[in-house]
Amino acid sequence: MRPKKTRLVDGIPLADNLYKDPKGRSGYYRYRRPDGTFKTFTAAAVDLANNMADEANSLRGKDLPVATRIPQRDSLAYHVPLYIAYQEKINPELKYKQSWKNRAYALNQFAETFPVIGRITRDTILAWWDGLTYHQQKLRMAEFRRFFNWLMGQGLAAKLKYNPFTTADDKPRLLPKQKPKKQRKALTQAGYRKIYNAAEDFGYECLQIAMEISRYTTLREADICGLRWTDIVDGELRLVVSKSEAQKGSARAARLSWKLKDHPILKRQIDRARELSLQHKRCPFVISHEPRRRVWNEDKAHLYQVTPDRLSRMFREVMDSCGIEGTSFHEVRGLSATLYKGEGYTTGEIKDLMAHEQESTTIDYQNADELPYQSVTMRLSK
Repeated sequence: MRPKKTRLVDGIPLADNLYKDPKGRSGYYRYRRPDGTFKTFTAAAVDLANNMADEANSLRGKDLPVATRIPQRDSLAYHVPLYIAYQEKINPELKYKQSWKNRAYALNQFAETFPVIGRITRDTILAWWDGLTYHQQKLRMAEFRRFFNWLMGQGLAAKLKYNPFTTADDKPRLLPKQKPKKQRKALTQAGYRKIYNAAEDFGYECLQIAMEISRYTTLREADICGLRWTDIVDGELRLVVSKSEAQKGSARAARLSWKLKDHPILKRQIDRARELSLQHKRCPFVISHEPRRRVWNEDKAHLYQVTPDRLSRMFREVMDSCGIEGTSFHEVRGLSATLYKGEGYTTGEIKDLMAHEQESTTIDYQNADELPYQSVTMRLSK
């Protein structure tokens, strides 16, 4: 058995069940409880943190009464779990989506920041909002708007005259931060082909299929991994774009479909995935792979299902072996946008395919070095 790696802070070993703060904050520590959950706490020095951990370790296994704090009805901590349960009841598929888990986590964080509903005002929300990053704001905006609609529908948040996350033009809105410049490198066609071919050596046929589907459709990892065989009806692949649904709701979300007989490249990958599914105990998901360990994962509805996180890790593993740096599976989407532009499709058409709100977002995805040049026929007579 491999020996445990010693955990150090300032050169001092940490006590059993004591860990450094995952966010790297100075003076913060995490203690692992017997049930596997963690308690984050602060200590002025490492020795003090070790003493606290040693004291907690000494109480393990003893039958001690546990003080349980029950959230009061006027606290957000009381209502957030009710809202999450309500959403999962009316939308059962949510519990299988990583994006929903991220939003639910953000709601619980919000409940810690604003413990008492009655003290929430637009000014306090505005101060909190301005402290978020662009991507944090984007994750929260649509879901928090739904959450406050639900809260205010029950007569809560009395100090708020209207939903602070509204998008109505007649109400003061929360202003989002400017999108930061893209950090990932664009995926070139040569890089794509290199990764695609190397995936075979790793036994990742599912990655090859997912890459080809993304290159053809521009779909994200979450949507590709969420595809089920029931999404193919009468030879037509149908999809509600998950990110669009999270931002706009089911009725206004982007809905895309491909008649497979009209898309032979896509159909070839779907047929290929169906053969894999038969080998993988008829996995109901289009993207399937035999796991290295037959351990049940609560994020999976089927043993052979590939989660978006697993797909990204597969891509990164193969990419690293190819000596390619700074890109990700998501950049297959950008390559697709570039290829469609090269085929002569307009930015507006590509925008609709990618389910973007603005054409500027679509342009940002494209690789400028591989975009076609417009031929100039105008000329002067003299």
